[in-house]
Amino acid sequence: MKTLKLFFSVSIAVILFRGAGMPADELTFSDWDTNNNELISRSEFVDQFTESYVDDWNVVDDAHLDDEDFYTVTYNIWDVDNDALLTEEEWNYGYDYYYGDYLMDDFVAVDVDGDGFIEYQEYYDALYDTDYYVTWDVDNDSYLNEYELARAVFNNWDYDNSNFIEIDEYNAFEAYYLDI
Repeated sequence: MKTLKLFFSVSIAVILFRGAGMPADELTFSDWDTNNNELISRSEFVDQFTESYVDDWNVVDDAHLDDEDFYTVTYNIWDVDNDALLTEEEWNYGYDYYYGDYLMDDFVAVDVDGDGFIEYQEYYDALYDTDYYVTWDVDNDSYLNEYELARAVFNNWDYDNSNFIEIDEYNAFEAYYLDI
């Protein structure tokens, strides 16, 4: 499950939003560590994340982040080659890092039409009835506010549960995801 959290958190870093802050690919550890103590606290992370990234999650371009935005963004994270199809390799890699107990690890079962790819609708249909989105929506209002999203990402990045993101945790995400 920690591996799942690590991958998802890092994947979110790839989509680091281009809001009022610096472009995501230009942020460094010190941009997040505003008090320069070599640790990124939850509040430092939430401040930077909400300033720089939240808007890019609103892919439907309405007034809120909902499950449609969430599933679209997470599907796009998995789709490493950006061809709008998940190959079995992309599915297995994403599954190993994201879903844990949310879904069966069975590419063939999710690939309902049997064409050898998982299209977005198959992905959405397989995940919609799981608790995947619900666990991020802490207040159960069917929307993710910027703080719910930022805190969930922080929790995923903080894979040792220390309540801080250390440089090794940051590097594990930054090195992989910002190159995708």
